[in-house]
Amino acid sequence: MRRRKISFILVLTTVAITLISQSFVAVPAANIPSPGDMSNCGPVMVSKANGIGSHFFGINCQSCHVKRRKGTGCFIVAGSVYDEDRSKIYKNPVVKLYTQPRAGGKLVATITGDKLGNFYTTKEIDFGGGLFATLIGTPGVKEPIKHMLRPIFTGDCNNCHGRNFEPLGID
Repeated sequence: MRRRKISFILVLTTVAITLISQSFVAVPAANIPSPGDMSNCGPVMVSKANGIGSHFFGINCQSCHVKRRKGTGCFIVAGSVYDEDRSKIYKNPVVKLYTQPRAGGKLVATITGDKLGNFYTTKEIDFGGGLFATLIGTPGVKEPIKHMLRPIFTGDCNNCHGRNFEPLGID
């Protein structure tokens, strides 16, 4: 009887420790708000050239900067850009979103990054049937413009780039 009680207590303790440790380790996936779901996200925030208001270069911005998370503002589009070698930050990157591939169709948004290499906006953007991102680099270099040839439906750039795909980089 005593052995059974001890076994029960050990199992119960193991389950409790597992549940408690998972609550500290588990990071829920980003919950990217739809444009109409921006009620408590604060004022509009947009990165700007030579600004220094960003932080955590290369980390998925929208793991915090979404509704009901710690970050200030709900980022609709956000990410980080390295230089072409992926060895240092690319200051003041420019990201443009178009309705067609290779900078075709209508220009929907232009987001200029800061001097820390991060770009972000809380302005509402309708991704509709998908948008095509174009990254603008330094004029006159070997590859000053890069295009995403597949449509995107969210602006959660660092969720894929640097995780599932190569980090964003431009000359």
